[in-house]
Parts: sequence; C-alpha cells; structure tokens
Amino acid sequence: MIQVIKQRHSVRTFEKKTISLDDEKVIQKIVQDGMQEAAPFGTPVKLYFLRNKDAHSPESKKVGMYGYVKHVPAYLTGSTENTKTGLLDFGYVFEKAILELVKRGFGTVWLSGDFDNEDLENFAREGHVVPVMAPVGYPGYKQSLKERFLRMKQEASDRKKHEDLFGFNDFSTPVDKSHPYYEVLELVRLAPSALNKQPWRVLVKDDDFHLYLKRTEKFPEQVADSEMINMGIAMRHIMIGLESLSHTGQILMDDAAPRPEGLEYVASIHVNS
Repeated sequence: MIQVIKQRHSVRTFEKKTISLDDEKVIQKIVQDGMQEAAPFGTPVKLYFLRNKDAHSPESKKVGMYGYVKHVPAYLTGSTENTKTGLLDFGYVFEKAILELVKRGFGTVWLSGDFDNEDLENFAREGHVVPVMAPVGYPGYKQSLKERFLRMKQEASDRKKHEDLFGFNDFSTPVDKSHPYYEVLELVRLAPSALNKQPWRVLVKDDDFHLYLKRTEKFPEQVADSEMINMGIAMRHIMIGLESLSHTGQILMDDAAPRPEGLEYVASIHVNS
C-alpha cells in the first residue's frame, strides 16, 4: 500500500466506458471487506457502489463541495453516524477502500459536501450522514482543461512541508529524517484532504502518535465535518506505515496527551513493538 499512497492522484476525467461486470464484482468485494472490518471506535460504517445513470453526459458535472468530474461510470459512497468517532471511523474505512481501488487500476477522487442524489436519501438513517462520494472508473488518458485549472487552483501538488505538520515531543522540534517514524509521517503528508487544506498535525512522543486538527478558517459549512474525516484518513495512513515496519498500533483517546494551544486533540495511536 505504500506505493499506492505515493502514486495515487485525483482523477476527474474518465474513459467513456461502463464498469464491466467482472470489475463490479471486484469493487463489490472491496465494499464488503470494508464493511466487515472493525473500525477503530466501533462505529458501523456502510459502503455503497452506485452506477451512474448519467455517465456519458457530454458536460462536466460539479459534485459536492468542489470538483468537476466527467464521464463518471460509477460512485463509491457510504454512510455513518454524524459524530466525531463516526466520522473518524468513516475516513479510516473509506480510505482503505479507495486505496484498494487504486491498487487495482481504478481512478478515484474524494468529493465531500452536500450531494443532490435521490439514491442517497435511502442510505442515511436518522442521525446518519452520507459525507462523501468518490467517482470510480477507468482513468481518462487526457486531462481536461477544466481539470488542469482546478488542480492548479487547489495547488494539489504543493503540499505543506514536513516540519509544518509534525513534531517530536513538541511542535517546535521537527521529526528528523533519521527518526524511525519519519516515513510513516510522510504517508500522512501525502494523504488526501478536503480542499487540500492538510489539517492534520501529529506529535510523536516515545511510541505514541498524538493527532490534532488544525481547523481551517471559514471552511464551507457542510452536513458533516469533512476535516474530522480527514483525521480518520490520517489514522489509516499511520497504521499502514506501522504495518510496513512490522508494528501494530492501538487507536485510542488519551486523556494524558498534550493539548497544544490552537489545536484540537483528536486521538492517539500507541505503537505495539
């Protein structure tokens, strides 16, 4: 999964092809595996595969909070409790499904916000939300002018520096490249985030990762907290990194974790040697 994370990019223009029946079986298996996984905080997360009824419209279509997409044959979406732990669990589970899709050659992009889709109304029970839709299809070979403009506007390839996101013992001390967890943190730096705001901050102390949320000012109002979902994605990337080092981790709420000013404590990951 390390290479998948490093090579993944957002795809918003797809080939004019429907998802084959064989490929749909592959996707449905990913969906079922995702729902069977135990989420960190035990929230039931539902995943859904939807074929797009308007896949070959000649016009690009704006979906959710941002993101023009074109020739989308299908979507992956899901529902969860509209709570902090529910959204963390959703980001954690959904990101694994996205990575599994990319690993198998499908193109995807995270799109968050409010969705105008009648099919979704049946998915969200009372107290639950559908916070994300991810187009799924075969990547188009040529990037549209609109896609290039959007990518430039969001500065998708211009990510924050390592030292701006992570700290060793405190946030005034960067995590040196010689630190055994440096590459684990690099996987977080490469994670997708709503509007590419990269709100995660991670403090490494001994064998603990403490995760914090740096709230984005004037973030668009939504039905669900996209930035908390981003933190679930970050947790997944840390766990993937630890697995590559043959470690396991325990995700928990740690009352003793530092509470730096200006940051919202989210969760901690304790590394089991």
